[in-house]
Amino acid sequence: MGKVKGLLGLLIVLAGFYVAWNLVPPYFHNYQLQDDLDDVARRNSYTATSEDEIKKIVITKADNNSIKLKEDQISVTRTSNGLAISVKYHIHVDMILYPVDLDFAANSMNKRI
Repeated sequence: MGKVKGLLGLLIVLAGFYVAWNLVPPYFHNYQLQDDLDDVARRNSYTATSEDEIKKIVITKADNNSIKLKEDQISVTRTSNGLAISVKYHIHVDMILYPVDLDFAANSMNKRI
C-alpha cells in the first residue's frame, strides 16, 4: 500500500510540473508584452508616429515574445493628453488530457505631462 501512495504522489507531482511547463510561458510572454507596450506608449506619446506605425511596432514586439498578433487585435488611441494601446489575443495550449484556451488583454496608457 505504501508503494501505491508513493507512486500516486509522484504522478501528482509530475502532473503539476507538466501543467506548469505548459502554462507558465504564455503568462510570462504576456508580462513581457505588457512591459513592451508601456515602453512603446512612453516613447511615442510625444512623437508624430501614426497609429499604423505603432501597430507595426507592437506586432514586432509581440513576435519577439512568441506572440502572433494581427492588426485588428491592436487598438491605438491618441488623445490630446496621451496615448493608449490595447491588445487582446488568445493562445491555445495543447495538453494531453485537456487543451486550454487562454485569453489575454494587455493595456498601456501614457499621459502627457
